[in-house]
Amino acid sequence: MNQQLIFNNDFDIDLRRNAIAFSCLVSGLKVGCFISIPTTFSAKEFLAEIKADAFSWEDSAEQAIADDAFTTEGEIWL
Repeated sequence: MNQQLIFNNDFDIDLRRNAIAFSCLVSGLKVGCFISIPTTFSAKEFLAEIKADAFSWEDSAEQAIADDAFTTEGEIWL
């Protein structure tokens, strides 16, 4: 585990972005991470799926951050 990243375990639904949102601290800076909600799931169902597999999503976010895959807004989309 990368000591420079701290995941906040704050998975939630972001209806404005139609995504599941969570955040992490990267060297002390808060970074928003988002996963688009597929049309085959309701937001609540997808949130439950994401929470059940949180470590995999955090690993994916860690890799995206390492790859510097930030949007122009400074967000990570998975």
